[in-house]
Amino acid sequence: MRKALKLLGWTSLAGLLCLAAAAVAAKLYFTPARLKALTLEYAGKNLGREVTFDGVKLDLSGLAISNLRVSEYPDFKRGEFLSAGTFSVRPSLRALLRREVRIHSITASGLKLRVREVKKDTYNFSDLIAAKPAQKPARPADKRPAPPPLAVSSLKVRDSRFSYSNAAGDMRVELRDIALSASGISPDGLFPLEGAFTLDVVSPYFKGSIPARLKGRVALGNFDMQKGRAEIDKASLALGGVKAEVKGSLDNLLEPDAKLSLAVAQFSTSDLRGVFKSLPHKVLLPEIDADADFKLTMKDLTLRSVSFRAGAVSGALKGRAAWEPKVSYDLQADLKAQLPEADTTLLARRFKQLPVPRGFKFPMTALQAKLKLKDGLADITSFSADSDALALAGRTTVNFGGQHLKAAGSVKASLKSLAKAAAMAPALLAPYEPAGKAAAQVEFSYGGALALKGRADLDGVGAVVAGRTLAGLTGSVDFTGDSASARKLEGKLDGEALSASFSVRDLARHPKAEFDLKLDKLILKDSPPAAQQPAAGGKKAAGSKPAGTPPLDISGRAELGGVEHPNFRCGAITARLDLVNVTEDLKALDGSASFSAGPGKFSELYALAGRYKAAKVALYPLLVLQKTSKLAKTLNLPDFNNIQFDRIEGDYSFAKGLMRLNKSAMTAAVADVSSSGTIDLPAEKLDMRVSTALKRGSGISMSAPLAMTVKGPFANPSVKPDVKSIAEQPAVKKVLDKALPEGSKLLKNLFKK
Repeated sequence: MRKALKLLGWTSLAGLLCLAAAAVAAKLYFTPARLKALTLEYAGKNLGREVTFDGVKLDLSGLAISNLRVSEYPDFKRGEFLSAGTFSVRPSLRALLRREVRIHSITASGLKLRVREVKKDTYNFSDLIAAKPAQKPARPADKRPAPPPLAVSSLKVRDSRFSYSNAAGDMRVELRDIALSASGISPDGLFPLEGAFTLDVVSPYFKGSIPARLKGRVALGNFDMQKGRAEIDKASLALGGVKAEVKGSLDNLLEPDAKLSLAVAQFSTSDLRGVFKSLPHKVLLPEIDADADFKLTMKDLTLRSVSFRAGAVSGALKGRAAWEPKVSYDLQADLKAQLPEADTTLLARRFKQLPVPRGFKFPMTALQAKLKLKDGLADITSFSADSDALALAGRTTVNFGGQHLKAAGSVKASLKSLAKAAAMAPALLAPYEPAGKAAAQVEFSYGGALALKGRADLDGVGAVVAGRTLAGLTGSVDFTGDSASARKLEGKLDGEALSASFSVRDLARHPKAEFDLKLDKLILKDSPPAAQQPAAGGKKAAGSKPAGTPPLDISGRAELGGVEHPNFRCGAITARLDLVNVTEDLKALDGSASFSAGPGKFSELYALAGRYKAAKVALYPLLVLQKTSKLAKTLNLPDFNNIQFDRIEGDYSFAKGLMRLNKSAMTAAVADVSSSGTIDLPAEKLDMRVSTALKRGSGISMSAPLAMTVKGPFANPSVKPDVKSIAEQPAVKKVLDKALPEGSKLLKNLFKK
């Protein structure tokens, strides 16, 4: 036993002496100068690049190099490819004796690697991995032994940097401040890895910095990156003030097949202002959770499946996006959202930087959309919105790839309740008290101008407008962007049965309307006159229309079972219109109009004419009659301001605002009145002849009508009698002779003004 111990001791001493001798020999042989020469020789033969370093050390503890620099191909005149401030390797000599490559530690600091795309599919390291042409062996090659096993106990990289730039020069990606640590590294097994870095991206599509940290496990796939894989236990990254966490797995470390889960914490748009300058301030956005299964290469990204949820919004995405040889994409998305009730007044107060309109209250609404995006074309195959008040469904195609935006599609809308829809804009719509429901189908297109075509179906629609109540309106309206028509609409106006048909076209430039109206009774109620705002210069713009309002052409027929107004009551009325160039000032009015009404009663028609301009034009002859009759009280004529009539008829023609009285007649128990002549409507100037035939009901009977000539402004006309027509009345002459001997002289001066 003692001999064995003694032998072991001498053997150990001999081994130590051999190792010491080897170390001394290595140190004496591998001087810094010799190591540098050997390194440069190896680089020249195998790398085809220049290599320099400040110092190198090789001993039993390992290899250490300081300030290592490797040039671009072929020399430093082309730039620097790789550099390292310090680099050291500590191998296990005992493992080498067992034909194993085991390294205790590898450390690097200040490592910098610059990758450039020289041209398509060619990079500044392509010469290092270019395959040499295979040589045909003269004899079958002997089977080479497998390479010795490799293991690294510890790897640490600090203060390092990796950069990439494309051939076009418009994209640059840089990983800076890299810090990595790994242990138990082997060529084929998973080993733990932790790291941190900051990703800087400059491209036409995005510009920003993303700091990141990760922790997981990596397998090198026997140094074949395509066979490598990674398990990410946790990775955190940030963009501006937005923070996210990622976990999942990667297969193929060169062009990853990834299955990742992403969680983004709640954030505000202010957190991204440093990256996207145009974003509004302080808009709070919800948490985002996403699961992605994708393939990433240097040329494209293939999304096999992506599902996400962000607050009330969820969706799925799949497809492909490519950037080589050009940018293209083909994506499909399925989106859903459940929007809560919202008051835009509260939102406007909260998000003062956004142009949020106030006064709207939106109910809870379910949204859904399916779309395809492909190279400037968005095909929204379906979209829908559903709430208690409104339901929308449709599809559309938007082409935004050309110089001008183009779109086309169709929409179906269902107003389930007009009352609930009005509650969405209470200040705007509630005063009209809408009721009933409606549905519409619309086809639209846009190519610089909007084109519409559709149909609206009304079901019991009602509203209150200007004190008038419309109820139970049913029927259909066909419409386009500048026209509308309805064959039959039925309902009630102020409780009276109504039926109508209409058509209108060329709404934007020169509206042309046709109508057929039947109403059991028209009830006209005077409401307080609207407050008038002074126009520029202190003048009031009463009843004025906006500048540029197009003229209106209108034709049609109306049948009213009666009219009721405090100053005008009448039985059945029929009217026909064929007017062109109707404007507020009536200066260009052309066409014709006729009506027939009676029996009825009127008094002080000025009140009616002051509220309704159309009534003023139609009743102009009667208004003139009322005004002029006040000047003939000494003749004991009837009170034309308060009279019952059997019938009123009118037939007028218009030319450039001049109204010609082809027929204007009233038949009453007290008198028959007819008028002829013209009225200049814009200037309100009269040139008329009014003939009145008194009847027994007036107390005076005329065998021939009494005639008057009325000229001048309507507000202050000049009225002259036809003396001959008065004098020829025996009853009138008798009364005048008894009352005043010089009656004829009085008649000559009675109407002078």
